[in-house]
Amino acid sequence: MYVDSSLLARAYLADEPGHDDAETMLADPHLGLITGTWTRVEVSEALVRAARAGRGDERGLLSLLDADLSEDGSVAVITAPQDDIEDHALHLVRKYAIRAMDARHLAVAVLVAPSLVEPGEEVGFATRDEAQSSVARTLGLQTV
Repeated sequence: MYVDSSLLARAYLADEPGHDDAETMLADPHLGLITGTWTRVEVSEALVRAARAGRGDERGLLSLLDADLSEDGSVAVITAPQDDIEDHALHLVRKYAIRAMDARHLAVAVLVAPSLVEPGEEVGFATRDEAQSSVARTLGLQTV
């Protein structure tokens, strides 16, 4: 299951809608969770901004994120060749008018995730962004 930054950030911010569901997903040992390399940057931004607005402890929030994205964490960090990601993301932006970073996450999921699942198994995509979710379904991803 590819986890977008919009869902991952909610797992650390208790006041966010969907926090409990995101936290439960991260804690489920039966889910093979993956995300792209840029997620660490995006979620760090969200957590730092939230902490500086008084919504949590910055160092603690970032430590949780770093632990989950570490080599033995609950979310595996994946990548694809940069040119492939950018070409696919550009296509998605121009075709579906979605935000660039949403397209980047979708590109990584489409390019890499199918090679990580069993034959016949659907690739999951977890996001809290409706536009991104709609495009993910169009691309054949099972949205959560």
